[in-house]
Amino acid sequence: MALSPLTAASSAAQRNENVAVYQIDNNAIKEAGIRLGSTLTIVSEAPVESSYYGTEHGRPPGELAVVRPLPRPQSWHGELYEWHQNSVFNARAFFQVGDVLPSRRNAYGGRITGAFRAWSLTATAAQRKIRGMVNGNVLVPLASERAPLAADPRLRAVVARFLAAYPASLPNRPDFDPRALNTNSPQRIDDTDGTLRMEREFTPRDKLVLSHALTRQRIRAFQLVAGQNPDTEIHSHRSRASWRHGWSGGGELLAGFSFNRVRSLLTPEPNAVGPRVRIGFQIEELGPDSQFPIDRALNSFRWGALGTRPLAGGRHTLTFGGDLTRVQLNGIEGNSHRGFFQFTNNFGRTAIQNFLLGTPSAYEITLGELSRGYRNWAANAFFADRWKAAPALEIYWGLRYSLDTAPVEIRRRDIIPYGCDCNNFSPRFGLAFRPGAWVVRSSYGVSFSPLQPVTYQQVRNNLPLVRYVQVQNPDLLDPLRNVSQASGRTAPTFLSPDLVAAYVHQYNLTIERRLPGEALLRAGYLGSRTFKTPNVYIMNRADPVPGVPLTVATVDQRRADPRYYEVKHIVNAGIGYLDAAQIGLQMPSRRGLSWSLSYTFGKAIDEGAEYSFTAANLDLTKGRSQYQYESRRDKKSLSIFDSTHALLLSYTYDLPRPVPAGHWLAAAANGWLDERRTVLELLTSIRRAGADLVLTYHARDAAAWLRQG
Repeated sequence: MALSPLTAASSAAQRNENVAVYQIDNNAIKEAGIRLGSTLTIVSEAPVESSYYGTEHGRPPGELAVVRPLPRPQSWHGELYEWHQNSVFNARAFFQVGDVLPSRRNAYGGRITGAFRAWSLTATAAQRKIRGMVNGNVLVPLASERAPLAADPRLRAVVARFLAAYPASLPNRPDFDPRALNTNSPQRIDDTDGTLRMEREFTPRDKLVLSHALTRQRIRAFQLVAGQNPDTEIHSHRSRASWRHGWSGGGELLAGFSFNRVRSLLTPEPNAVGPRVRIGFQIEELGPDSQFPIDRALNSFRWGALGTRPLAGGRHTLTFGGDLTRVQLNGIEGNSHRGFFQFTNNFGRTAIQNFLLGTPSAYEITLGELSRGYRNWAANAFFADRWKAAPALEIYWGLRYSLDTAPVEIRRRDIIPYGCDCNNFSPRFGLAFRPGAWVVRSSYGVSFSPLQPVTYQQVRNNLPLVRYVQVQNPDLLDPLRNVSQASGRTAPTFLSPDLVAAYVHQYNLTIERRLPGEALLRAGYLGSRTFKTPNVYIMNRADPVPGVPLTVATVDQRRADPRYYEVKHIVNAGIGYLDAAQIGLQMPSRRGLSWSLSYTFGKAIDEGAEYSFTAANLDLTKGRSQYQYESRRDKKSLSIFDSTHALLLSYTYDLPRPVPAGHWLAAAANGWLDERRTVLELLTSIRRAGADLVLTYHARDAAAWLRQG
């Protein structure tokens, strides 16, 4: 079994861990895309029962509301695997100073499946552990910049505490920046996954499927500078139950229920200085980012049904069904809840000089009660027909309808301004044609991405319960000293009253042919156009006013609307473009070796908000323009995940049995080693980040060992 593209991306992404990855919202998707580029994927058919938003970039389709049953296993089978990476095999990166310090990554797990009385059972368990040092570059103060300059001893104490967050080592990479330090920090990551699936056949037509999956992730993040990254704990549960009924004459009806829960807790590490502190981008800012801490629980309850029915002697196969989801979002999160100091070039001094003197240029903080609970409904309905129009021609057509209601805060602490997004229709078309030895496939579809909870929950940062304050030239010891509590001036985040789900048009064409030796040659084109991705416009910024000096002190005086500081507007204002050509060759197994090779040439372009954009947290500032009236229309550029060229080589080799039949070692192991089949899996990808090699060792088919105890 070859590694999937997502597995490959996640494995390769770990190579440069000095870039932080937050496994919430879309942050991990963006991080993998920035480093590796998009894994462009041709989906030759997009059935109506799933959403395919983002699949052209390598994301998996949306999960079905029901679980399809599996055939009853005839005997017990098992699988064990182990994966190891060690720094002793690492080549020194070009920027690294000194020896490669120890680091290790281990992943191991197993799977067992079989039948016990009336039940079929499948269980899996896996762990991933990362230990050791992470190497990276940070900008730190020079030797002459390590002492506070403030005259007030109280200010000196605060600045000294901030300075203590930086490594004691002085810069050692002046070749690219006089303040650059290449250093190391320990990191500890623990992932645990487990699943249990049970199936029972009550009649030849009726079957019950039960499953439960849990995931635990704990990250004690690297800190090249104290407080750089948050510590993370993410716990998730997924429970599913489905009933399958087969109809006489063919076809089936599946009905099911699922419950998903994701608990996310991201908090500053113990050595963090407290507020976020930015020093003009001249040295590393003290963090973590303004969005932390996050304490969130997201629950979803989903009911659904999926039916298939053949008609006209099998020439038509109908698919129909739908699902209903109740979403619950509970927790506490905000923006700049810990406070955010910015030291800039101001007062005739540099940012670092102002930092050492304790004279910040700006301070931001969220004040008020941030606990919220949001509820909303989502629903889908779909219908499709697979028509065998001729022996060499098959046509698929269908329509999917989806809606999302506006969330409601359970205590009416916030009001969501937009209404139900209830007019989302997704046509799907597919064609498969076999002219002789060739096969031509083509498809077109529309998919919607509902508004993410992280997007709409930002209304919690607004009045009357929450006030976002921005102070110019604040006092470092008492930054809110001159802020009028009576004025109620705030920096709100407004959601557009016509905010709707983003959607994408996806289309592709592939031509494939079997070559001598059962090799499969495939060439194709894929394209997409994504519309209405959420974007952020930051308005009410200071304008030039005749007679008023253009200084930081007069920023609030020069805002157009005196009721507010900056005003963030979240609107549908993004368009994405993707076009790519792909050619691949897939070879069948020969003497245990099977491999595939593909090359992709493509371009991904957008107008500042790509398909994974949420218009929240880091997205709020990434698209910030220098001038608030600057139009982004017609200012297209390459997407952050664009990867013009991508070469992917995957190969799997079944090793010979390590112990001959009848050998004394096989007998000592109750026949397990004799019947075991080992597999060596490798995947090499060459994209933006260079070349990556992933190797996995498996021990499979432990039937004899399980039978003999």
